[in-house]
Amino acid sequence: MAATTPNPKRGSQGFTLIEVMIALGIFAFGMVTLSSMQLHAMQGRSSGRHTTQAAAIAQTQMERLQQQAWASVAPTAGWAPAVTVANTVQSSPDRVEQAYTVDWRIADLVAGWTRTIDVRVQWDEPKRPGRSLVISGVRFNRDAV
Repeated sequence: MAATTPNPKRGSQGFTLIEVMIALGIFAFGMVTLSSMQLHAMQGRSSGRHTTQAAAIAQTQMERLQQQAWASVAPTAGWAPAVTVANTVQSSPDRVEQAYTVDWRIADLVAGWTRTIDVRVQWDEPKRPGRSLVISGVRFNRDAV
């Protein structure tokens, strides 16, 4: 059996132009994918920031309603008239003024003893209009005790 000897010229030639082009193509595809993922992450960060602001506004309104006297927190017929709250949402590189509308509804759960309170916050985002967040709670008549 004859032994084959490796071609000394073939081992010292390095990469061919086609191999380099294929490697660059794979690298470019990976970089485009990474940049696309980065853009989606930035949009998600902005949306999350708005949701966090809305939750803080809803929680503040819920606390106000919970602290008022029982007689002043009367049941509403549906949602109360909306109140607009302007908040500055800090996002790099600039600050964006965002308008949130807040409304609530109150209903008797057990007449004279407990009421349910729902607070709704609505806002619009550039690519996602009509966003809303609702929190709910139960108010006990502490004044009657």
